[in-house]
Amino acid sequence: MLIAVAVIESSFIAYAVDLKRYGNLRDPTYQEALQFVSSDQTDKNQYNQSYTCVNFATDFVNNAVGEGYRCGYVIIEYSETSHTSHAMVCFNTSDNGLIFVEPQNDKLVTLASGQPYLDGNAISFSITWPVFSEFLFMMVLSLIILPFFMMTLTIANAIYKR
Repeated sequence: MLIAVAVIESSFIAYAVDLKRYGNLRDPTYQEALQFVSSDQTDKNQYNQSYTCVNFATDFVNNAVGEGYRCGYVIIEYSETSHTSHAMVCFNTSDNGLIFVEPQNDKLVTLASGQPYLDGNAISFSITWPVFSEFLFMMVLSLIILPFFMMTLTIANAIYKR
């Protein structure tokens, strides 16, 4: 039971941290997005086998969130290329709409399904936005499942001891 209490308390602490981090995110203006792109240092990292496009995009998104901006994580799927996918980022600017950014070099890019990008045709792309409500849903779900799991574990333990 002590473990269950510790897990629940940890969930509430994580909830408070995520509320602070994700609760006040906003879409930047086009100018704010450009300023952030130019000030962010993610592009200074070296691409290698252990630091790939996924790391560039993740670090960029985390830095944008740290500044209070909602930044999308973009996965591009390719057909018939040397690689099957690529990660980049985007902002849905409040005054100029969606803009895509290549975090490896800070360039604004045009991205459309079926159009060439890098060394192949992008057959599709998806955007994942940091959303506080997803965390809240997962926390509530864990608070429902955790007591059920603990009760099942207690019953199984009691049966096993017999």
